[in-house]
Amino acid sequence: MMKTLPQCALMASVMSAACASTPTALVETQGHKATAKTKMAAKPKPTQATPPTTEFTTLRDPIEGAYTVGMPKGWHNRTYLARVLNVATWVDTTVSPDGSVLIFIGDPNLPQYWDPAQSPPMLHHVARVNPKLRMEPYQPAENYLPGYVKRKFGKLPGFTVVSSGPDQELLRETLEKVRAKGMNLDMSVAKVKFRYTDNGKPMNALVLGANANGGAFWSVSVAGIATTGDPERYIDMANAMERTRKMNPQWQALQAQKHQQQMAQIADFGARLTAQHERSMDWIQQSAQRHQQRMQAIHARGDASTKSYNDRMASGDVQHRNFLNYINDENTVASSSGKTYQVDGSYQRYYMHKRNQTYLGGNTHMDIDQLRKLGLNPDDYEEVKVK
Repeated sequence: MMKTLPQCALMASVMSAACASTPTALVETQGHKATAKTKMAAKPKPTQATPPTTEFTTLRDPIEGAYTVGMPKGWHNRTYLARVLNVATWVDTTVSPDGSVLIFIGDPNLPQYWDPAQSPPMLHHVARVNPKLRMEPYQPAENYLPGYVKRKFGKLPGFTVVSSGPDQELLRETLEKVRAKGMNLDMSVAKVKFRYTDNGKPMNALVLGANANGGAFWSVSVAGIATTGDPERYIDMANAMERTRKMNPQWQALQAQKHQQQMAQIADFGARLTAQHERSMDWIQQSAQRHQQRMQAIHARGDASTKSYNDRMASGDVQHRNFLNYINDENTVASSSGKTYQVDGSYQRYYMHKRNQTYLGGNTHMDIDQLRKLGLNPDDYEEVKVK
């Protein structure tokens, strides 16, 4: 049986034992609408950062109903469960009403790592087709996190690392909480601080990471803060958010029931894919399809906090948009009419359906001929450009 290390969303000293660690859906195949955006005039921002708050409103994962979490009342909030095959990760993002503070917990594309020397042959096979399974020896957080931060945020304007290294105090606090949950893990915690500019405004940011070594397998949890002020002020607030997370026991039980069946499905799926000389265009598009499903579920929610997040991203007031795109692994693309859309960030070129706003993505060689090979009518699509 393949065991999984909890994929915990971590903010500094918090590591929840009730994490999304069990497998569910194999692959989604239906495409849905991308998120349309329209331009509005940007509003001026105050220079003082919004103070921390622990007045929260409860949000529910709109994708699978896996958990509820408290997020700051009146802020622009979004939470969702990201999944590829059997690996699931929650992602929370919140932006203060004036745009001076952004807090995130989790990364939708952080993989689960396995030590190649200790992994069964089947996992080597599956890792070739699952982007959220990676074969690499364990790295402590102080070695892993600087490279992660540079890959994730290094393209932000004016990106400059200020400091980087292990955080022994946070490690001690994290281990206390983990052991209180009955878990005994080899862990490391690190912090990276950096600066960047957002529309010319200086921003200060930090990312905290915890690496948990389970022997054959290991996981990475990340969280961070970006603000015009001091990001350290908001660590306690983010910790308080994470402490409110409650997993749905029915969801957890269902994942456990599906575990054996899905491992067989994954193995079979991987065997069929890797037997091909090249992956089919259908497989290439599955990331975009999963993203469209996720966005449809998120935007179907009627709560005010989710609407405020959507309205913020839809307006010309785009402070933090690049940062949010990097967190969520999305791109913002624009049509010839000026409308903008949020799309999966895995591709270089995108084609949007003119009527239903579903989209296809590909590398720089993606063109009209590729659409024809997929059995699609090129006249139904317009190429949209990454902003």
